[in-house]
Amino acid sequence: MSRVLVAQTVVLVAISLAILYPVVAYARTLLYTEAVTMLATSLLVFTAGSIVEEGLGMVTASEGIYLLSALCFAAATWLFAREFVRPGSGGFDVDDTASRASTGFDGAADVDAGDIDASKGGFSSAPQGVDSTTEGGDGE
Repeated sequence: MSRVLVAQTVVLVAISLAILYPVVAYARTLLYTEAVTMLATSLLVFTAGSIVEEGLGMVTASEGIYLLSALCFAAATWLFAREFVRPGSGGFDVDDTASRASTGFDGAADVDAGDIDASKGGFSSAPQGVDSTTEGGDGE
């Protein structure tokens, strides 16, 4: 085996172990443990395909291993995204409150003064004549 293949294999295995480390060390608090594990598995299978192709010269067998790696990667992607995919929804959902309010500059006149919550702050609650750069200590 060539030095490049050995170096590539060492780097790919090290990256796979680095991906797996949070699963082992923080399994109780890590979100998507199955997805992270599948992602590392995909990289390890890819490494095996690389060894089979470059080290053993078996191109056809390596293509099958690369296919398995791609399927593992697709499974990892699905495990990450499955909570956000809603089959059959047909499009983006529209918030009813946003659709009732008029948008643009014309809609600004339609807002009542009682609808604005002063406790939220913003530009309307800032005192006039106070420059935030001089009082906050961020200036000179």
